[in-house]
Parts: sequence; C-alpha cells; structure tokens
Amino acid sequence: MTIKVEREVSFEGSQEGAPEGSPEGSQGVAPENSLEGVQVGVQENSQEGTKQGKKMSRRKMLAALGVMGIAASVNGIKFPQVAEAATTLTPNLKLAKSDPFVLADMNANFDRVDSYLGGASVSPDFYKVGSGVDDTDAVQAAFDSGKPVIFTRDYNVKSVEITGAHKKIDFNGYWLTGISESTDTVSMKDCILKITGFYLRLYNIQIAGGFNTNYKCAVHWYSKVGSPAQNNQVYGMQINRTLVGLHFGSYLDDPAPYDAPQSENFIIGLNCRSVQNCLVLNQPNGFLKIIGGILDCGPFEWPGAPYDAAAAYCFYNKQTELSIVSTELLKTTSTDGFAFKGSNFSLLDCVIEAASTWGVITGDAYIHQVLGGFQGGASQPLFTIESGAVGRLYLEKLRTHRGSGAGSSSTAAIITGLSGAPNYKIRIEKSRFEEWKPNYIAASNRDRVHVEDSRFLFTISSALQTVTVDDQQDQTNLAFNVDTTGESMSTAATINPNTGWIWTPVYGTGANYVKKNTADVPSGFLSCIEMHAIGVGYITSARFLVPSGAEAAFQAWAKYSSGGSQVGVKILWFKANGTAASTVETLMLGAGEISTTQWTLVTKAVTVPVDAVFACFRLTAEVGSLYITGLQLRPAGQLPYSNAFINNINRAFDVAGEGFILKAPDNTRYKISVTNAGALTTVAIT
Repeated sequence: MTIKVEREVSFEGSQEGAPEGSPEGSQGVAPENSLEGVQVGVQENSQEGTKQGKKMSRRKMLAALGVMGIAASVNGIKFPQVAEAATTLTPNLKLAKSDPFVLADMNANFDRVDSYLGGASVSPDFYKVGSGVDDTDAVQAAFDSGKPVIFTRDYNVKSVEITGAHKKIDFNGYWLTGISESTDTVSMKDCILKITGFYLRLYNIQIAGGFNTNYKCAVHWYSKVGSPAQNNQVYGMQINRTLVGLHFGSYLDDPAPYDAPQSENFIIGLNCRSVQNCLVLNQPNGFLKIIGGILDCGPFEWPGAPYDAAAAYCFYNKQTELSIVSTELLKTTSTDGFAFKGSNFSLLDCVIEAASTWGVITGDAYIHQVLGGFQGGASQPLFTIESGAVGRLYLEKLRTHRGSGAGSSSTAAIITGLSGAPNYKIRIEKSRFEEWKPNYIAASNRDRVHVEDSRFLFTISSALQTVTVDDQQDQTNLAFNVDTTGESMSTAATINPNTGWIWTPVYGTGANYVKKNTADVPSGFLSCIEMHAIGVGYITSARFLVPSGAEAAFQAWAKYSSGGSQVGVKILWFKANGTAASTVETLMLGAGEISTTQWTLVTKAVTVPVDAVFACFRLTAEVGSLYITGLQLRPAGQLPYSNAFINNINRAFDVAGEGFILKAPDNTRYKISVTNAGALTTVAIT
C-alpha cells in the first residue's frame, strides 16, 4: 500500500485544536506547515486501478501514520512536491529524522509495517461476525488464514479442523468448548477438533466436552487420502468432560481403516479428566509418542450415565505404534474392566494405578521401569492375554504393590489367559510384586512365563515373607544323582527300589507301584515318574548335596489323577551327620496347584536351612496316581563350590542295588551292579 500526500486541502469542520505554537483559538484553519489542510490520496495496487481523493479525518490520519504522524502534526513538517529517491529507514520500523521530510521514507516504512503485521499472529475474533455464542466460523477462518493463530478468549464451536501444513496455533490457556446439538450434521458431531494437517505446531490445546454426548470424540487426529497427518508436534493437550478423548486414526468399527504413514507425531503432556476413554488408536502404519501427562479415566464430575466405569480405560491401541513415557495411567474407582488394552505399545517410566486388571494384551507389549505401580483389586489379575493373541509381553523392572487398606495377598494370578493363546510368551525380569505369592505367577501354562531375578513379598501370620524366583536355565541341577524324569526306571509296576527311589506305604494295600511312564508326558520330555497309591504312599529319592543357607529355585512338571491334601512334593533337609535339619521339610507343590487334566509347571523359590547339607525329594500320592517329571533344585546365585563330576557320579552309585545302565546291540538295557560278595551282576531292565 502506497500513501501519497498532497497539500492545500482542508479538513472541513475540524475542531481538534491548533498545533503547539499557533494562535489560541485558531480553529478550522490549517496552519501552513501542519497536517491541517492535508488531503490524503490512497493508491492501492488492485485490479480495479488507482483510487484517489479520499478524505480522512485527522484522527484516522494520525492512526494511519502512527507515532511519527503524531510528531509531524505537532511539530510541523514541510512536504516536498516531489518524493526523494533515497530512503533513510531505521532497523526498528521507525522513520529516521530528516529535514526536509522524505516521502519515500514514509511509503517504504508502511511497506515494512504491512510485511511485519502480515506475519504476526491473528485471533479468531478478527474474523468474528455478530455477537452470537457460536464461534465456529471465526475459529475456522483463523485456522484457514495461514497465519499463526493465538486464542484471546474461550471459544464455543460445533466442530473445527486444523488442516494444511506448517501452521502454528496457540490456544494460549483458553478453552475450545463443543456445542454441537443432536440435530447438527454428521460432520459437526464427529468431534470438537479435527487434526488432519502435517508439520503442525500446536500449543496448549484445551478441549471442554461439557458432557456433550453428541460427539464421537473430543479430538479426531486422522489422515485424508493422499495427505497423511504426520510430523505434527503438540505441546500440551488437555481434554475434559467427554466420553472419548483423543481418537488417533480410524474409528474402531471401521472395517477397512485407511493405511497412511501417520507417523513422526508426538504430544508433550496429554491430560484427561472426566473422560471415559482417554486415548483410542486405530491407525495402520501410524506412530504416536506421548511424553508426560495424566490419563485418568475416572468419572469425577460426570453426573452418571452414560459414563460407564466398567467400560472406562486409559488407552486402547488396536493398531498403532504407541510409545508412552513418564505418564500416569489411572483407573482407581472401579475394579471392573481394564486400564489399558492392545498391542504394539511400550510404557516407560510410568505410574500405573488401577483397581481393575491393568492390561488386556492382544500382541507384543513392553513395560519397563514402572516403579509406581499400584493394584487395588485382590481378585483381579494384573494382565489378561486375549484369546488367540500372538507375541510377547516383556516386563522389566516392574513394581506393583497395594496401597493402604487394599487388602492382603492377591488371590488371582498375575497372568491369565495363556491357555487360550498357545503362541504367546511372557518374560519378567528384575521385578517386584508386593502382596503376591510366587505360586500365582500364571493361572496356567507357567512354562511360557519366564521369570528372572524377581521378588515376591507377601504376608503370612503378620510376618513378611520374601521369595526370589529365577527361571534361568544355565545353572546345574543340584539333584544331579536323582532320576528326575523316570528315564532310567523300569516300565514295570513295582514297589521295589527303582533307580534310587524307595517306596513307603502309609496306609492301604493292593496295587501300589512306581514306574516309568512314556504315554503321558509334557512337551519336550520322553518320560515321567508315575507312582500310584491305593490309600496313601510316598517315594523318596537319593540324597544330594545342597548349599547351606543359600537361595534355591525348585521346578517340576506335575499332574495327578485323583487325591486330596496328601498329594504333593516335599524337600527333606539333613545335616552333615544324616539327622534331620532344623527345618525338617518344605512343601514345594500340592494338589491345589496342579491339574487332573493337563500338565502344570510349578516353579518356586526356597531357602536351604543354614544347618542343611543334604536334601532329598519326597513324592506322595493319595488314592490315585501322581505324575512328576523335570524335577530340579537349582541355586539362585553363584555357588562358592561346585562338586566335581566324578564325585557326583560316585554319589549317584552310593545307593544299594544301583549301578551303570548299558544298552546291548539288540537294544536291551542292562543294569550292572555289585553283590555283597563284590561280584558284578547284570539285570535286564524292561
């Protein structure tokens, strides 16, 4: 815009007062060197051509000229008829002092001011028409202006969209409130704010749902065909009082979600309050990282229905690569449902506080370094694996405990659902479970839950117990000289000593026996030990060396046909002189921990009594058969001494009637033993 200044034109009826230095009361007459009597012609470079001769009042003229115009009107300036070619502008958009005045300076300065204001932020109020409560058109016009947008008050909208590229929008601490009605269009009831642009920089977003149930969600962040909503950065997003908070990608009921590279997106500080479902993600090929915030799906100010505490959750990731860091996940008001669900997500350094099940896992998931973990429901599992799920749940440095008054030890397993997901595995490392017993690691298929160096703390009779579980497979079985799988036993039913196992009846006579069974074994094993009792009976293994006072890990596969409280496996402890140690025996598994229909892997930690040097296994059956294989007792840490191989061999043979087993060319197995006279004998083993 160029302003041309001409002389000798008066401002009719001007009563604004005389400039400093003019005769008092001289009004309506323009002094020679003042702005009085100046006609301003505005030349606009438009398609309509040049417009001239438009009169302006002094007030408008001063507003147009700004500070330098005021100075000109006060002090008086001589305006040359012809503009000078040279300009003398200062760096800060002010005119340099010049005498005579240089017209080109003024014109060039206005050009610079126009350029500066053209890049400045605009408020939606700049586009507001009328005084109605609906600000939809004004906010949308500001978003579409291409200029940086800054909110200057709270705005009420039906639905608005941030599209395009390279936009900077700051809500500036003000709220965008949804006012859509049931009679509005489908588009107006989709959400309060749509984010469909790319390379956006959005600041301090605040969305007020106002308990308006006409919307599908508060914020819908999705891609359009050929225009992925990617490379967007959000610095602060608060969503309040709505059923669904942020929906990333297609809706859950979409049969064919649009596959777009909706990636390189992050939110620093995502906060939800009074939101039933804080975050929902269903974007194939999408990536979202959330750093900091609080995802609280509690009801708070909700007056009641349609909010449903059982259906509330912090997030559900159906298909998006999701990373959540240093964020609180809260579901504290209901034991029903779950706090989060999905796959392909990682939680790092988060606080998880839920009265319900923590997570329903549908695929790969990684949870690391959760030191603030709380679980309030004593009968809820921590994790449920969805039926048919494939993948792995990895828990590392996870701590979960119960707050004051939350109850005693959990009666539910940490992991449930593995029986319906045969291709799913779980790994737990360096974690701590407070008020959770180690025999509740998994409701089934404990063999697919690998635990390393993890502690379980629980209270029994007001005394705190601590057990460390470690499933590492690279340590030596202390029961080196024991037939722990029945592989060397005879398949013939007998109550005679069988590979070092001694039968002892308690009560009941008849078809009692112990034998090798190859017909019913868990995967990976060739045989098991089967012992059968008409009443109650037990078999005892040979003794083996144990490290006094050390932590050890017991493991066994078990199954039984029938029986009661007598069914189980114990470890008996002995001093160096062969007498019973201060702790005579430790029960390692009972009938309540195993099944009559499938094999169960039982893993427990145990502390060797400080005065124990030897130990042996005792297997007890009651009115039926007990099946055992894979018996192990392994040191939980490094042993100061590991016995020599030859010593372990000799200990294995230091049992009456035992010896080497060799196989003949016709595959007949023979046991070579020694008689009381010192003669070697051979006995075929069937």
